[in-house]
Amino acid sequence: MAEPSDEIQEILNFLLPYAEQMLNEHGEFYPYAAAVDSEGGLNAVGADVEDNDSPDVGEVLLALHEGLREQAAEGAIRASGIAADVTLTDPDSGETTDAVQVELDHAEADAVDVFVPYETEPDGIKFGELVAAEGREPVFVRSAS
Repeated sequence: MAEPSDEIQEILNFLLPYAEQMLNEHGEFYPYAAAVDSEGGLNAVGADVEDNDSPDVGEVLLALHEGLREQAAEGAIRASGIAADVTLTDPDSGETTDAVQVELDHAEADAVDVFVPYETEPDGIKFGELVAAEGREPVFVRSAS
């Protein structure tokens, strides 16, 4: 079995290029997800939302979290990642920055939220330095030790 950090990196490497592609083509994207199944396979994960052309971003995120949590509880997945197009606000200056947020979680590791700031330039999206923070909405439920 792969190390948790390797599976988390695999998910990040799967999610970020698609975010870059969508930002270059459309300037934005709906949240999307991926998971490593119990056998170690990496798969894209869809959101179960009302069938319409422009679903609410909050509904999509909620549906992705719920779906992944169900799969985690069933033991069907051992790692997950959810990517979203977000705007970060500096609490000191009030300046805003566009970023790709990737919520990463693993059954055997702590959840982490990764933020990758980006700028839209004439020749495409330019990513800034990746910043990691403690995960705020884990998919895997940890039992109290």
